[in-house]
Amino acid sequence: MTIQPGEFPVVVQAYQPSGSDDLFVAEQVVYNQAEADVFTARHSGLLIKARKPNTSELQTVPTYTAAPPRRRGVGAGFIVLLLLIALVVAGFATGWIQQTFNIDL
Repeated sequence: MTIQPGEFPVVVQAYQPSGSDDLFVAEQVVYNQAEADVFTARHSGLLIKARKPNTSELQTVPTYTAAPPRRRGVGAGFIVLLLLIALVVAGFATGWIQQTFNIDL
């Protein structure tokens, strides 16, 4: 399929012939003959049609950046706090803290 240089950009569409009507397969906006050739080679054996694009098809979509991932540092601090509490409880239960710091309870 050859397209005249003044006709670009063009929307090329591939259809699968099926009885009374054609089934849509793929569509691409092409800006030069090389892109059109790649599209027709990729969809060889199908019916290829070309048309002028609408203005909405030529507008670029703004790229949005993903939100930064949430930090999960609270989990490590929570584990350290639980470990300290467990050590204090074990120290009181065995009497080590009372004996070391001369605490009378």
